[in-house]
Amino acid sequence: MSVNPLVQEQESAPRGAVAVIGAGVIGQSWATLYAAQGYSVTVQDPRPDLAEALDASLAEWLPQVAGAVDDPARARARVRVAATVEEAVTGVRAVQEAGPETVDFKRDLWPRVEAAAPAEALLLSSSSGIVASAQAAGMTDRTRLVIGHPFNPPHVLPLVEVSAAPGTPQQRIDGALDFYREVGKYPVQLHRESPGFVANRLQMALVMEAIRLVRAGVVDVRELDDIVTHSLGIRWATIGPLLAFHLGGGPGGLGHLLEHIGRGLATDIGQQLSDEDITAVGQAAAEAYPYDRFPAYRQTRDALQSAIIAERDAHPLQP
Repeated sequence: MSVNPLVQEQESAPRGAVAVIGAGVIGQSWATLYAAQGYSVTVQDPRPDLAEALDASLAEWLPQVAGAVDDPARARARVRVAATVEEAVTGVRAVQEAGPETVDFKRDLWPRVEAAAPAEALLLSSSSGIVASAQAAGMTDRTRLVIGHPFNPPHVLPLVEVSAAPGTPQQRIDGALDFYREVGKYPVQLHRESPGFVANRLQMALVMEAIRLVRAGVVDVRELDDIVTHSLGIRWATIGPLLAFHLGGGPGGLGHLLEHIGRGLATDIGQQLSDEDITAVGQAAAEAYPYDRFPAYRQTRDALQSAIIAERDAHPLQP
């Protein structure tokens, strides 16, 4: 079935319309998610093979969307392509930008979207690291733009980092959070702008150290990946790194572990932990994760880790 609007009649959508601007891997994945979740989806991208690319990705990915409100055939029938940005964003509830990761592209795009989209439409950027204030320089109302950064692929992984420029009304940010929850995502609001946001900064810190270790001859590429997938990957799929250290610190929690082990580990990688850092983050962890809940946290962690190990062993990655 083609997604070309000239040969396809678009079905009515129970949740309204969404535009996706940019049809690389992220844009196609967003289109898949929105269609599966009951939206009419219009995709715009200058690539000449846009309809064919969407046909292929929708056929492969629609069955993968957990909690979809429609079967793949019905969802696929509601995706069409648009010739221009203006055509794509007319009458939509939300615009999800997934174009090139350059400031110039995004600064040129958003005034066009702002002028053509409904005044109440959510304007959302999938940028991997360019903050909203940098993108929105040419907009009349710069607070209309909100970052909705997914983890790849958006139709599978739940996280969306939501960030906005200083002065953006919380009501507008709440609208983005509610929208992403509606389509089955797990949005987390960032409290201030930070280039690269949070997940990518964490990811790159680990990747850069991984590259250093490989280049130093400590391990090879496959060995390093094996170390992560048999330890940190399993752990961090069940609890975050700060809760992991908090539990590892026993009765003294995160502060105790950082004081007695963390300082030395930080020094090993060229970093320093101050007394103020240890005290502040230790107290924050104790408030977020009370000590009397440690037995329940450990039980949940261990049950989930065992399940992940069993599932991974049943589906090993082929070399």
